[in-house]
Amino acid sequence: MKNSEEMKSLLDRMAVGHLAMTTKDGPYVVPVNYHFAEGFIYLHSGPKGRKIEALRRDPRVCFLVDEAGPQVRWDSGCGISQIYESVMCFGRAEFVEGLEEKRRILEMMIRKFLPPDSPFPLADGNVAGTTVIRIQMEWMTGKVNRISPIHTVIPTRLHRPH
Repeated sequence: MKNSEEMKSLLDRMAVGHLAMTTKDGPYVVPVNYHFAEGFIYLHSGPKGRKIEALRRDPRVCFLVDEAGPQVRWDSGCGISQIYESVMCFGRAEFVEGLEEKRRILEMMIRKFLPPDSPFPLADGNVAGTTVIRIQMEWMTGKVNRISPIHTVIPTRLHRPH
């Protein structure tokens, strides 16, 4: 990807990312729902578990989002390529404190996934019991292989149309 706006666009439109961190036993990656807003990546979680322990021990993270397209034929390399866009963000995770700030972030996250007029309950007990994580990005990089007229889409068992 050529610029940060393209990378931010991918972060904005995807629903699931992969959070990589370091545990006492080594690397650990988990898929998570997230919301990209205000220049941060926001996640939510239960209050306990391997992810939470790892982030408390070492807040350094890598966050990956990708959007896979079809496989294509072309006249280069092995003759087959994958169409995709991806962004990797590097930064530090911090735990959001305070009921109202957690509520504000959770409401943003929920609004990303629900139709605009959908009501949703967000009881104080649920907010208090949810761990909210804010990733401060230090840098990001993106990679893309877009479809072009030189490509021929290959119908494969792995590609599922959206």
